[in-house]
Amino acid sequence: MLRRMRSVVLAVTLAVAPGLASADRTPVRVAVVPGIVVNLDPARVDVLTQELAGALQSELEVEAVGGVEVRRRLPPAGLPTDCVASESCLSDVARRLDAQELLFVVLIDTGSSGAIQIDSTWVDPVAHRSGSRPAIDIASIADARVRFAAMATQLLPDAPVRPKPPAASLGRMSEPVPRHLAVPSYVAAGAAAVGLGVGLTLGLDTRTRYDDCSAQAHDGMACSQGRKDAIRRLALVADAGWLLAVGGAIATALLYATSSETSHVIVEPVPGGAALTASGRF
Repeated sequence: MLRRMRSVVLAVTLAVAPGLASADRTPVRVAVVPGIVVNLDPARVDVLTQELAGALQSELEVEAVGGVEVRRRLPPAGLPTDCVASESCLSDVARRLDAQELLFVVLIDTGSSGAIQIDSTWVDPVAHRSGSRPAIDIASIADARVRFAAMATQLLPDAPVRPKPPAASLGRMSEPVPRHLAVPSYVAAGAAAVGLGVGLTLGLDTRTRYDDCSAQAHDGMACSQGRKDAIRRLALVADAGWLLAVGGAIATALLYATSSETSHVIVEPVPGGAALTASGRF
C-alpha cells in the first residue's frame, strides 16, 4: 500500500513539475545598445532602439529594453568603439542595464529619403559569446516596428517565440438555402385556390342566371328587380373570388422567389459575451 502511494505521488509530481518550471521561468532580459551612430540625432536613435526592443518583446518571450532608458544608464561620454570586443566593457554595460544579453546596433542614415541601415551584433557577456546578425534596411522610422518584428527570430534565434492569441472569429458561415415553399407560401396558395374556386363557381352561376333572365326578357317576361339584385350581388362575390385568386397567386410567386438565402455570418456566443447573429445578403 505504501509503495502504491509513493508511485502516485511521484506521478503527480512529474506531471506538475513542467508547469511549475514554466511558470517560474523568468524571461531573459535583452538590452538594445546603440553603438556606432552615423547622421542620426539622439532622439531618432532613442525611437529606433525603443521600437526594436518593443518588437523583440512582442514577438519573443524576452524582456527587452531600449530607448531613453538605455541611454540614461550608459556612460555620459558614450561607449568606446571597441566595446563589443572588450570583455570588461561588455560586463560593465550588462551590469548598468541589468541585462543577461546585449544587442549592439550600428545605425546609419544613408541620406536617401530618410532610409536607415541597421547592423547588429548579439553578445552574451556571461558566456562570452557573440554573433553578427543580418542587416536591416528600413525606409523610414514609421516602418521600423514592422521590419523589426519580421526580423525578431533572426536577431535572437535562441529565444522562444511568444505564442500568439487565437485570432478572433466573427462566427461561421451558414449554409445557403435554395428556393422553397414555406408555410406563408402554402397559405397564399390555399387562398388563391379558394378564390379560384369561388370565382369560377359563382361566375358560372351568375352567367347561368343572367342567361335565364335574358331568355325571359326575349319571351316578354321581364326578371324581377329582386332577381336582378341577387345576380348583381352574386357577380360581385364572383369578382372578389377572382381577385383573391390573382392576389394569392402573386403572393405565392413572390414568397417562393424570395425564399432562398445566401450564406451569411452567424456570430457565435463566446464565454462572457452575448449571443448575436448578423445576417444579410451578399
